[in-house]
Amino acid sequence: MSTSHSSGPKNFVVMGAGQVGFHLAQSLSRGEHDVTVIDISPEKLERVEEELDARVVVGNGAHPPVLTNARVATSDLFMAVSSSDEANLTAAIIAKHLGAARTVVRVAVADEVIADRRIYEDLFGVDLLLSTQLLTTTRILNRIRGHHTVAVEYLAAGKVQLRKVQLDSESPLTRHPLREVSLPKDSLVVAFFQGDKLVVPGGDDRARPGDEALILGTTEAIGPCERMISSGREVLGDVVVAGGGETAQTVTKVLLRLGARVRIIESDGRRAKELAERFPSSQVIHGDATDLQLLKSERIASARTFVALTGEDDSNLMACLLAQELEVEQVLALAQRAETSKLWQRLDLHDVFSPRSLAYERISEYIDNDYSATLVSLQRGAARVLERMLEPASPAAGVTLAEMGAPRGLIVGAVRRGEKVFVPGGSDRLEAGDLVILFVQEEELQTVNLLFPAREPRLGAGA
Repeated sequence: MSTSHSSGPKNFVVMGAGQVGFHLAQSLSRGEHDVTVIDISPEKLERVEEELDARVVVGNGAHPPVLTNARVATSDLFMAVSSSDEANLTAAIIAKHLGAARTVVRVAVADEVIADRRIYEDLFGVDLLLSTQLLTTTRILNRIRGHHTVAVEYLAAGKVQLRKVQLDSESPLTRHPLREVSLPKDSLVVAFFQGDKLVVPGGDDRARPGDEALILGTTEAIGPCERMISSGREVLGDVVVAGGGETAQTVTKVLLRLGARVRIIESDGRRAKELAERFPSSQVIHGDATDLQLLKSERIASARTFVALTGEDDSNLMACLLAQELEVEQVLALAQRAETSKLWQRLDLHDVFSPRSLAYERISEYIDNDYSATLVSLQRGAARVLERMLEPASPAAGVTLAEMGAPRGLIVGAVRRGEKVFVPGGSDRLEAGDLVILFVQEEELQTVNLLFPAREPRLGAGA
């Protein structure tokens, strides 16, 4: 994703020269931006100097003198993406204090991003918190399930989802006007995609066969809503997971909860035993996923999906090629290294998920949208999904949706009030402190800023 349409060159500081940090610096420096990379390892920074048009600073980014040397006080965006969560969070709060306009922090633990993102943002002054593990597992699970989920990881602490659903002639949305379709509670249709055109429907509108519907709903309601309007049924079948690391375990846990049959292949005997204890309903195979005879003897060919999530790109590649040879219907894999990703494509392996690329995609989208709270951008910015905290002074606080009289291009899609999440109706009254998910067409962005003004930006001492 390009940042070329941002207004003028920016000053970016990247902390961490690992896979994610290097890829970020590489991509951003191509856009004629000023990029500085901080890392404690001189060897990693030597590669940055040799290959990228970027300035380097050796040292621990969680120390003020290092950040000062990196000129973080004049940075448009400080990105802490090192392998240490603690260092990233500490660096973010110091960078903001020194005058960094905005901060992005990468953390490893997916659950914390889902449950505690607002706490991290408030406590550490973080403007965008992301987990590469969460981004990756979400994308993999959506592909396994055959969903066209647009966003799940950042909406109302993971309790709201947005999905695109293909509609055929049997769908109630193509057979009846929208007002006559009784969708499950806490779900709604926010748009139809008709080719390249995005349409926000009114009650008298109906979709055409071949259109896609954009539906929004709570985690509990989104599945029934999708099944109601689509003829497609979710059939997970038999899934084989190669690897037993954190990502593999997260994927396995969700698949089991969804009723899939999961078999795990793990080469390390001790970990295989631990996995068998953690997932007693799954078959854990102690062996090498790149061993063709093992795959044949375990009848891997009968699986609907094979997903390679070991910590080694080469092993994932070989395991996927063997699964393809055995004619497994769907083959997916994790690739950490940039050079490996290109090799996959040459071998016609396209369902490859790169954590560093997904992190860059998310950060780049944040930059492209002028650092707004946009969670999702649709049809090249024709519509956006925003998250806003309702402040006491907001004109929308204390009024019902009916009283608000919002235009068609502005939809209050969901509300999180404490631990409760719901899709509001016309008689529901919004309250100060509510976290609202808004679906907004571009021409109504000014209306959003009037009704739901964003919180004042946090300014550091040096700002």
